[in-house]
Amino acid sequence: MRTSAATADAPARPPANGFTLVELMVVLAIMALAATAVVLTIPVEERSVRSEADRLAARLAAARDVAVIEGRSVSVNFAPSGYGFERRVAGEWQALPGRSFEQRNWPSDVRFVAGNGQGAARVLFDRVGTSPTPQALVLAGGDAREVVRVSATGEIIRGE
Repeated sequence: MRTSAATADAPARPPANGFTLVELMVVLAIMALAATAVVLTIPVEERSVRSEADRLAARLAAARDVAVIEGRSVSVNFAPSGYGFERRVAGEWQALPGRSFEQRNWPSDVRFVAGNGQGAARVLFDRVGTSPTPQALVLAGGDAREVVRVSATGEIIRGE
């Protein structure tokens, strides 16, 4: 049998280095399972309280930003049942428009207490974004407890 010159003179291919696509997919699948296990071990009420505190902090920051952009006072009214947003227009308080600022009820497993121990509170943001009514807002549920603070400078701080 005769081999062609092109085949006989071809250099040998070096061994492949690195990982195959299948190997990478297997590693990603294992990492996804491990991440799922970690998430599932977090107690449910803690996730609920934490996510509600994150949502509240984001909505407070958005309300502050609206006050600055529109040059109007914005208030956030808190009650044991939930909270809502208002803005001052022509000397009257009116509901702040927009889906982000709709009245929100607390989830059934979350309790609200204002920092002064009261069940109701009001946070104001003036047209420059500062707050003449600094507050510590406490959300609790089960063993979980989260604090959202509004400073006099209008800064929103989540955590103790």
